[in-house]
Amino acid sequence: MAFPVPDHLPKRAIPVDVSSKILHKVDATTKDTLSSSLAASWIAELDESIQATKQRVHDRIQTDFPTFHSQLEISKSVQSRLQSLTSRVNELDATISDPQTGLVPTLLSTLKKHSALLQEASDTTATYQGLAYLLRCRDSYTSLIALVQEGNLPDAVIAGRDVEELLEGMPQFLQQTNVALDLRNKFNSAKAWVQDQLSDAFSRSVIVSPTEIKIYHTVQVRQSQTMLQLPAILHSLSPASTSNHLSTLRRDILAHFVDHVLKQPYAVLIETSLIHDARLSLIPAPPNNEDLCSRLNNVSTVLGFLYSQLIPHLPSDDAAQLTRSLSKAITSSVLNNFLMPTLPSSFGLLPSYLTVLKRAVVFEEKDISRLLESDKNEGSIKAWSDGVSGHYERRRRIEILELARKEILEPETSNDIFEAFSEGGPETSLPSAVPVQMDNEDIQDDAWGFDEPATASTMNSSTDGLGLDEPVTSAARDDTADGWGFDDELEPESEQELAPEPEAKTPTDSVPADYIGQQADVEPDPADAWGWNEEDDLPAEDIPEASAWDDPWADPPESDTIPGSDFEPTLPSPPINFTSPRAATRLEKLASKHKKHVNGNSLSNSPAPSPLPPPLQPQVTFVPSSPDRPEHNPPPKSSRLNPGKRPAAVITTVAPKEIYRAPKRIKRIIKMVEIVIDESKLFFASNLFGSTSDEQAPAPGTILLQAAASILDLYQALYPIKFLEELKSPEKAMLFSNSCIYMSGAVQRIEDTIYGQPVLKEKLTECRHRLQVLGDSWFEDTVEDQCNVIDIILTDGAQGFTYTGDQDRYDECEMAVNEALKTIKRLAQRLKGVLTKTKYYTALGIVAEAALSRILRDILALPDIPEIESHRLSELCRILNSMEGLFSDNPNQPSFVVGYVPSWLKFSYLSELLEASLADITYLFEQGALVDFQVDEIVNLLRALFADTPLRTNTISNVLGQQSP
Repeated sequence: MAFPVPDHLPKRAIPVDVSSKILHKVDATTKDTLSSSLAASWIAELDESIQATKQRVHDRIQTDFPTFHSQLEISKSVQSRLQSLTSRVNELDATISDPQTGLVPTLLSTLKKHSALLQEASDTTATYQGLAYLLRCRDSYTSLIALVQEGNLPDAVIAGRDVEELLEGMPQFLQQTNVALDLRNKFNSAKAWVQDQLSDAFSRSVIVSPTEIKIYHTVQVRQSQTMLQLPAILHSLSPASTSNHLSTLRRDILAHFVDHVLKQPYAVLIETSLIHDARLSLIPAPPNNEDLCSRLNNVSTVLGFLYSQLIPHLPSDDAAQLTRSLSKAITSSVLNNFLMPTLPSSFGLLPSYLTVLKRAVVFEEKDISRLLESDKNEGSIKAWSDGVSGHYERRRRIEILELARKEILEPETSNDIFEAFSEGGPETSLPSAVPVQMDNEDIQDDAWGFDEPATASTMNSSTDGLGLDEPVTSAARDDTADGWGFDDELEPESEQELAPEPEAKTPTDSVPADYIGQQADVEPDPADAWGWNEEDDLPAEDIPEASAWDDPWADPPESDTIPGSDFEPTLPSPPINFTSPRAATRLEKLASKHKKHVNGNSLSNSPAPSPLPPPLQPQVTFVPSSPDRPEHNPPPKSSRLNPGKRPAAVITTVAPKEIYRAPKRIKRIIKMVEIVIDESKLFFASNLFGSTSDEQAPAPGTILLQAAASILDLYQALYPIKFLEELKSPEKAMLFSNSCIYMSGAVQRIEDTIYGQPVLKEKLTECRHRLQVLGDSWFEDTVEDQCNVIDIILTDGAQGFTYTGDQDRYDECEMAVNEALKTIKRLAQRLKGVLTKTKYYTALGIVAEAALSRILRDILALPDIPEIESHRLSELCRILNSMEGLFSDNPNQPSFVVGYVPSWLKFSYLSELLEASLADITYLFEQGALVDFQVDEIVNLLRALFADTPLRTNTISNVLGQQSP
């Protein structure tokens, strides 16, 4: 069905011609309107249109009939002329292309015959010329073969060049012929055979074996009677063959008669008895009492033999190339195989070596430069000899550092330990005699004490060569801080209330009598409020004597006389407690980082100071009389971290001698450093090398001096990396810390013996500081790691001590506290004897403080503590009371745990407060017994322990009301 055209579209225009009109009508007709009459009308219209068209044509012709008739006649004339032209073209084609008589076939046949004749003539000419050229080639080749068969190889080489020229100039049409190819192959074979014979003749003329060089000036060609001269052979060899032979000859000569002769002692024998022969032989010589100059003489003899017997016979270009390559290789061999390996590693062998070095310079000038005609401006041996001082020092430094490396990396054994004494010398940070000038100036020191002036020490050599066990007298330092102080910063008002403390917070067993008189009128110690000084009131006879029970730091008997002083102190029976300023260290801050303020004042201002640790060693404090100094006012404290004012007084303290352990390897390393410095001094004083023209060259011994500091740097760089796994153990880490501290002191002693070497002294000072920092850092990091272990145990196991009313939770908390206690006790067993007594208690105190601080924070943070939980928390706190025994040297004496564990009293009161009543807590607070607690902590504890009653509210109000502004 046709698609209906929309009405809005424009209609197609009505066609003009008849056919289009009829087709339009057909198109518009439907099946309903189509009929025979309609179709007949369409046919009639077409017929009428045809008749009309014919009539119009006829009318058109008739309108201009003469013209039409003329055009008709012309068309007929053209048709007749076309037929005539066609017949004549056919006749011409037959004349030209007829196979028998046609012009083109006849011409082509004639040209073919002529071309064949010309090709025949050309082939004949080419054949003649080719045969003539091949005849010349055959004659030349025949002459070549004849010379080859006679063995006249040099003439055969010349004849071969003519044959080669003929073959290269052969015409193009002959080059690919079988005859030419066969001739070329035969010529190449003959040429190769000639070169093989010449190579064989050269090989039999110049024979090089590991111990002998034979040169035959005439040699017979194989399978002939012809004798060839060596020059003729050398000039007849091809360039490639000559280069290969000379390369092999150069390699063999350098390997067997230069390198080997420079490494081993030989006797050189030259035989020239035969007219045409020459022979050089190497005879092994005994190495005993060998003169090293003889090796250079042997190489000189070998070069002279080659120059007289071989080099003159070579072509000029090859001779120049061989001598140039030999000169460079021999110079390098003399340096690498003779001068450098024989460079002595000890100072005593240098004079004889310098004689050899002078002979090497003469060898370079006479034998290499002049004999081999090499470049005289090179002078490699001369340039190396000018710097032999530096070469010796660098090689010696490499050997020293290699020995040090082996010593450092050698595995340690349990027997490789010695006991060192912290005599207050440069071995430790504790001075033996510490005169402290108390003035009114602010002293600004850095946290590590690096800016302190170096002390000049007087040393005597000990039996072990290191001077480690001799007394050392140290000069005055700028501050009174001993490196191990644990004092807190004091406010000015509290400093007027506390008595002076000793350097290590220890009572002394021996003090001067005049100082006892000065202490007679000192006001009562505020610590009596705690009840810790009750035993101090006992008579002297009631105080039990100190015993060395389980004491790894027990000291050998020693004289009561202070080293470097004529004063002999009187030793009273009862010990007297006194204090003195001490330095604050990073470890002290780590131990007391959880201290908080009470009633607006710091803990250091507390009216109840901690009990003091027992005496470690006899300690004497000298207090010069001063009329202006009040007897009862202690000097204000100052530390390296927090400098302050110093009173106008001088207190000289002899620090106690303590024992600690360190590996013996550090003694050997320090001995290496001392030996290197002594060797450098001897090297500089010897003046073996004279003055040098190079102003920029370092003075003799300078490089060796650098090796001294390099040994220490090598130890610091290699040891912690090599023994990283071992250093994860606390005792190993502390041994490494002790090693660094010991070496720091030993380096200080070495510095005191050095004069006139500011660079070395500066380097040693830098090494000493780094060793001190490294030792302190390892000590502090090890302690901090153990604190982290304790913190993890309590954090993961106790989980904040919450819900201890549940039996399972209580068991978990009890297990965590017991595990922390066991860990601390195991650490105490591992570190006891490794560290000095002061550092031992310091480390143990910090770890114990970490445990107590974690428990205090967790319990005080609890928002609600029911009665059953308060009892159980109190029981958990009492578990750690057994740590008090770790801070005691004598079971019959009270412990000094409070001196090293700042939170001990606070923790002890916490266990009591958990089970105390409101009245008890109020009474303790009013009496000042809870000074270690902040007011907020007391208030939070009251709210957690007691129900919300008016009594609790009044108590909290009283506590808050008594808080100082």
